Amino acid sequence: MNTAIVILAVLGTALAASIEQAEFPANRRMEIDPIRPIEESEHPNLQIINGHEVPAHSIPYQVYLIGKSSQQSWSCGGSLITRNYVLTAAHCVDGASSIQVTLGAHNLRVATSGRISVNAKSWKQHEEYNSRTIDNDVAVIRLPSPITLSSTINLSPLPNFSEVAYDLDGLSGRVSGWGLTGSGKGSDVLLAVNNTVISNTQCNSYYGVVKSREICLSGAGRKTACSGDSGGPMIIGNKQYGIVSYGARDCPSGYPGVYARVDRFLDWIENNSDWRPRQI
Repeated sequence: MNTAIVILAVLGTALAASIEQAEFPANRRMEIDPIRPIEESEHPNLQIINGHEVPAHSIPYQVYLIGKSSQQSWSCGGSLITRNYVLTAAHCVDGASSIQVTLGAHNLRVATSGRISVNAKSWKQHEEYNSRTIDNDVAVIRLPSPITLSSTINLSPLPNFSEVAYDLDGLSGRVSGWGLTGSGKGSDVLLAVNNTVISNTQCNSYYGVVKSREICLSGAGRKTACSGDSGGPMIIGNKQYGIVSYGARDCPSGYPGVYARVDRFLDWIENNSDWRPRQI
């Protein structure tokens, strides 16, 4: 069955003066047409439930990205993995001529002393990223100079090679970002949603293309990655196991969200950044 993949553009509202863009750029998000419908029994709460605002700077590794090309600009999420590198989705840097990286933000409208914005020095997509199948949707962004860590800016907890988990089904995952809310607009403040990891077999019953390098969160309660920008972190326990990758065209509909599975890309991340596994 053919699948149609598009990039969703949803216009937002004005940004604070400290962020370069005069307006929120469109959220960049990869979408896929599901191969079967959601049944009402699969999401008994028929209201769209938005993400909840998190305490300011409680996710200090969360990054806000603005990508630009000669044709357009867009926003994405990411996570700071070392003082020099940000981890994000490959489709977030696809076609970019410049990328602005904002760290230490909570309310995008309010400039605070703990927030900084820099222009990326360089970025690299996974060599086998496929924009048609959305496979290997991973990229790293190099910052122009080492970031000073603080109470508002810190590193995302990636798993170690020894912590690679082969069965995460049934665990709770949290996604965060400044993405869409129930009103269809981007959020000024950092939001998060929690949902349950489902098996790839179950996820494939909707999409038919989910791979072992990906992991899915249920869309129960109509809480999906629409509440978190593409490229942002998905946390299970206290480790980042996912990168927001793609979802259904109608994101509040209750379909699962699909994430690049970080523990499947640790070798690539290590080889293409200065991230190194923690010594235990």
